[in-house]
Parts: sequence; structure tokens; C-alpha cells
Amino acid sequence: MLLAACGGSAAKKAVAPPPAEPQIDFTLIDSPSLQFLPRREEAQGWRLDEDPVVVPGERIGSYLGADGQNFAKYDVIDLTAGKYTATSGAGFATVEIFRFPDFVKAFGAYSIRKEVSRRFVPIDNEAYVSKYTVHVWRGPFYVRVTGGSEKAFEALTSLASSVAERMPPAPAKPAVFAFFPTDTRVPNSERYSTDKTLGLAILANAFQATFNVGGDTMEGLIIPAANKNAAAKILNEYRDLYVRNGKLLDPIPNLGEDNFTAEDRFLGRTIAFRIDRFVIAFNGYKERQKLIDLAVATDTRILGTIRKQLVTAEKQAEAANDTSKTTNDKRPPWARQ
Repeated sequence: MLLAACGGSAAKKAVAPPPAEPQIDFTLIDSPSLQFLPRREEAQGWRLDEDPVVVPGERIGSYLGADGQNFAKYDVIDLTAGKYTATSGAGFATVEIFRFPDFVKAFGAYSIRKEVSRRFVPIDNEAYVSKYTVHVWRGPFYVRVTGGSEKAFEALTSLASSVAERMPPAPAKPAVFAFFPTDTRVPNSERYSTDKTLGLAILANAFQATFNVGGDTMEGLIIPAANKNAAAKILNEYRDLYVRNGKLLDPIPNLGEDNFTAEDRFLGRTIAFRIDRFVIAFNGYKERQKLIDLAVATDTRILGTIRKQLVTAEKQAEAANDTSKTTNDKRPPWARQ
């Protein structure tokens, strides 16, 4: 009432707008990726139109918008982009090179866009084609070539290949995938996600692959946790999810160091286990025995490759601790040998 009697509301303080971000000429920024862009007409059938741009990782959102967050999750260093025109005059293309700290993160950024129905093309390390776009994983780089032209598939694939062949390849796919069985694994189905896996945030940072066992499709994942305790926590959280929403079944004897099996109407059937700092799970909606077979085969492969190393490392650590208790020598164990 007092405010109304005075003829209005209290004056609001003017709020100064946030300062505008300084304008950056991205054509002046340098990057090792620039050497991989074909100049002039070095790529057959294509001509670089203008000076390419280099966008630092911390500014990638200004170039890609919301999609930039997906690349930030993999610690993208920078993005180099060049625009091309077909020398025939009947086409255009944009080549984007995303650079990462290592080939695993580059593979992850590339792989999250893969789908089983995609058409893969023979470009190393791996490549596939979606509508109007060729995607290439090559070493610590993810290359994306987008555009349209006459005979677009052949033209864009040729341009992508011209870029990729200039780059150093990765030695292989991330080593974790070697733990999965190969006979029933769907070719090129491997992915790596720093975000959700199987739609669950508790299964982040997982290496995933699709399997086809007798016509039944199943998903497998491996999470290399920081240590044993972290792995045990992930496994317990995954188990609790089924306790709250579904039901637990009988565990599998002698599978890993800890395991559980469970089923839920929406989450499906799962078999999950832990070996040292690795969490492994297989998920599907059909026969439980097929999941068991995949889990046992993976357990065997892991034991055959790393278990001896883990046991040896534990014994060396125990011996080092015992020695440190009985001697005044403060040097590290390796220096006392």
C-alpha cells in the first residue's frame, strides 16, 4: 500500500550486461592438424576454398554449439576445419579434424556415433558413412567430412581418404577390446563412452561391443576402474539397481572375484563380475545361458592375459612392504635390488 501511495514500485538497480567474449580470428591459430588438410587441388576432384580455421578445445562450443560438449568429454585439444568445392563445380564439402590427447579418446569421440546399420568403408584405422557424412578414426584424430556432390558417396569418401592417409595411424583399437571373445562379436561394433553405457551413468567410461549369439543380440562392456575398491563400488551400485527394480538370480560359481546375475523387465538380463580393477558385464533379453557363455569366455581371456601379471605385481608389493619393515634403508624397492 505504501508503494502504491508513492506512485510505483521501488526502482530496480540496472544490471550491466556480461562483457562480450573477445573476437578471435581462428584463421590465425596454428595446429598440427593443418598439415593434413589438402591445399589447392591436392585432393583429386576438390579445391580448398579459403583459409582453414583452428578452434581451441575450450572454444569448441562457439563453433559446434551444444554438440561441442560431446567432444569436451573426450578432452578435445582443437578442431581444424576447411571448406572445399568440387572442381567440377557440382559439389561442396567441409572437412573437420578433431585432435585428442591420445588415440583412445579419439576412438571414443568417433565411436559414439556408430550404429550397427552404418556402412563401413576401408579407411584405416576405421571409417563409416552416414547420410551426407564420412566419419574416420585415425590415430589421435577423428575426421568428419560432410557435404554433397554428384556421386556424393564416392566423392566424399575419396576426400576423407586423402585426409586420413596423411595422418599417423593407431597401432590397433584400444587394448581392452582384446578381452572380449571374437567369434561372436559383431565386426566394428566396438565403442568407448565416457558418459552413460546401457543408459546408466554408473557404467560410465566403458568399452562396449555388440555380440550376436545364435541370432540373439547382446551387449558387453568392460570398465577399467582406478583400483579394486573403485571397481567393487561400481559392481555393487549396478547390483543394487537390480535389487531395487528387478530380482537377483543365482550367481555363477568361480566367475571372477565377485559376480551377480539378475533380470528386470526393462533393464533386461545381466551377468556382471569383477576381476581386480576391471568390471565386466553382459546384457540381453533372451537366453541367460548365452550371457553366461560370453561372461565365462571373457573371464578366461582376461585370466590368460593379465592374471599372472596381477599376481606377480601383488607379490612384489607385499615383498617390498615386508622389506621396508625390517630395514632402515629408505630407498625405493627398485633401488635396493
